[in-house]
Amino acid sequence: MLGENGAGKSTLMNILRGHLRPTGGQIFVRGKAARIASPADATRLGIGMVHQHFLLVPVLSVLENLTLSDPETRFILQPRKVAARAEKICNRLGWRISLDARVADLPVGTQQRVEILRVLLADPSILLFDEPTAVLAPSEIEELFGVLRVLASEGRSVVFVSHKLGEVTSLCDRVTVLRRGRVTGRVEIADTDARDLARRMVGGDGDIAEGETASAPPQAGAVPRVPVLRIVNLSSPRRHKDEVALADISLEVAPGEILGIAGVDGNGQTELFEALARLRPFRAARFEMPPGRSGTALIPPDRRRQGLALSLSVAENLTLDAVHLPEYRRGPFLRRRALQELAARLAVEYDVRAVDLRQPAGSLSGGNQQKIVIARALWRSPRLLVAVSPTRGLDVAAAAYVHNRLRQARDGGAAVILISTELDEVQALASRIAVLYEGRIAGTLEPTASRDAIGLLMGGHRDA
Repeated sequence: MLGENGAGKSTLMNILRGHLRPTGGQIFVRGKAARIASPADATRLGIGMVHQHFLLVPVLSVLENLTLSDPETRFILQPRKVAARAEKICNRLGWRISLDARVADLPVGTQQRVEILRVLLADPSILLFDEPTAVLAPSEIEELFGVLRVLASEGRSVVFVSHKLGEVTSLCDRVTVLRRGRVTGRVEIADTDARDLARRMVGGDGDIAEGETASAPPQAGAVPRVPVLRIVNLSSPRRHKDEVALADISLEVAPGEILGIAGVDGNGQTELFEALARLRPFRAARFEMPPGRSGTALIPPDRRRQGLALSLSVAENLTLDAVHLPEYRRGPFLRRRALQELAARLAVEYDVRAVDLRQPAGSLSGGNQQKIVIARALWRSPRLLVAVSPTRGLDVAAAAYVHNRLRQARDGGAAVILISTELDEVQALASRIAVLYEGRIAGTLEPTASRDAIGLLMGGHRDA
């Protein structure tokens, strides 16, 4: 099931799982008309769903989570029986999961396995996976694909919901494409390609396939020599056992330049962002960056947890960085009308599509949420922009929008640091590429460097 953000994929999956009720039409399960009014109805029909945002209780153990959702549990909890069934499933799929571990202490990839395990306890014949790769590192995605292939080989029907063309074409047998709540195509994977699917997904001129760039790369020699950011020998120790220590990182980026930071996820990307954002302690022989809120802007890696106040309105999120400015205050009081006018202007300028700017930001699609984060970062034309995985979880059209905004910031004279684990993204945008490996800069290359050369550095071969 392929479609851009807001196309209706999750809505359709939630209807099939009984979380939402349709206003018309029919659902057929194994050739017979079915009424799905609740998740219990879906379970009885053999329909299970793995949600993008896991339905787990973080403070409870794995076994406690599994026992709570066990379909065979009625009035008496039976953790021993649940544990035996769970271990049998884990052995079949080749997983090693500690049932006593607290869910909150597990990495995201293992949490997803627990979510899948929770669903498989009901032995469903139809499995719905809603954007399952959005939270995973590249290595974890391939492992998930292996699990999905095993589940399909057992005779189960698997619905894989995504907006990533490469994932769909490499994994699926058939694809249904949604756009704005309507089906725009049902095709066999063997009879289509990424360009055709992108066109069906975004419509009009949307024939942008993954990895393609919609505008010309930066011209060599156009970058002034005076850097906006200069770091010499930055180091930061680990604060927790799952962190990566930064060691002797030296970087500089000039106006009109995008410095790409590539690397396999988990090699210090988060720690480097936190150091640049002054969110973690560090020491450096030299650390020069623009001062003040208007000098440096941040696009954090997780828009929902770090970039937005989801319960606040769209307008309030758009203007969070304006409330301290004198033109939007009168003494200790906010100038509400001026802030509303600013929010309306930014919503139009950055194409934030909301029914009402008073609605909660958490109710918008991922692409529109990211547009709010970008609008707040760019509206005051910062001298330095630090963007981390800015297209994570976005569809082709939304990702192209973000890329163009980063190019516009570069062309407007901003110095941009792009930290991303998507190598295609880094190569499409960067003027130079620095590769991060185990908390160190393994090397710096031109964007025209071969993927093999970059891959060697990503794997720790410093002589690449």
